Amino acid sequence: MRKYMKLFDRDGNGSAEVVAAVGLIANDITFDKWEPVLPFGIRDVAAIVGREPVEALAEFYGSGEPDIEKETALKYLQQAVAFFTWLKIIPTLDAQHDTAGRSRRLGENEKGLTALQEFKDEENILRLAYEATDALVETLEANKFPFWVDSHKYRLRNGCLIRNKEQFDEYYNIGSHRLFVTLLPIMREVQQAQLAPVLGDKVLGLILAGSEKETALFGDTAARAVVLLTMQKAVERLPVEVIPEGVVQVQQSQPVKSRLKAEQSARAAVAASLGADAQRCIDRLQQLVADYNAEGAETVPYVGGPIVHSKGMSF
Repeated sequence: MRKYMKLFDRDGNGSAEVVAAVGLIANDITFDKWEPVLPFGIRDVAAIVGREPVEALAEFYGSGEPDIEKETALKYLQQAVAFFTWLKIIPTLDAQHDTAGRSRRLGENEKGLTALQEFKDEENILRLAYEATDALVETLEANKFPFWVDSHKYRLRNGCLIRNKEQFDEYYNIGSHRLFVTLLPIMREVQQAQLAPVLGDKVLGLILAGSEKETALFGDTAARAVVLLTMQKAVERLPVEVIPEGVVQVQQSQPVKSRLKAEQSARAAVAASLGADAQRCIDRLQQLVADYNAEGAETVPYVGGPIVHSKGMSF
């Protein structure tokens, strides 16, 4: 049975802890309105980083023990949970619910936000939730806590050509620890389905084992292919908000109603570009493998340049 994870109100100061975590709301919030929804915010973060680190930090929070590194990780976890929870609460905070139905709760001289202002506000809160989660993963990576390196989410990188964000950034700059963790299942799929048949299990095994010869011949091209194919599938599959701004983005000039249509077109264009670049890497790998297997053939390792991002490409 899953144990309940408590991250706020250990000493009866839940409201103050939520205000401290968010930093952008009034200090007179009522914790009893947050408490029933907080488990859903915890689930959102656990879906990204896994349950093991969340459970371990919740246990640390409950203990009250001093530990600077864990306190930093706990702070980012609380922020992420608070922002994800706020997203679930804020749409109905200005509504009055009673037996007569639902009505707008505004003071005599108050004006509510427009639909566009509400959309931008909630979009920014979601961005902050992901930023806090990114900072949490970065802290977990930096400190290599046992509850992180032994977790299922971390172990997904075992057997991968690309094993951390820094290696991924060498071929495509995502700049996000949280996104790297999110991309791991796609990366494993790409490596098994599209790279292994080209390299062959033997050569791929030698590269993963650190063989200098095979790594020098195929490593760079293989890693680039995995990264580009992973990004192609990420653009096609992942929700827009999951990918940080500046990774793949299209500047929007259309009104909000046209946003989805514009994003669909932009995603198709970006995915096609990534797929074309990836195919060139795959073609190069096929030639390298053919030369490698041909007796007496000379194989020249390929070292490509960095991926250049267009400033206008973002979404």
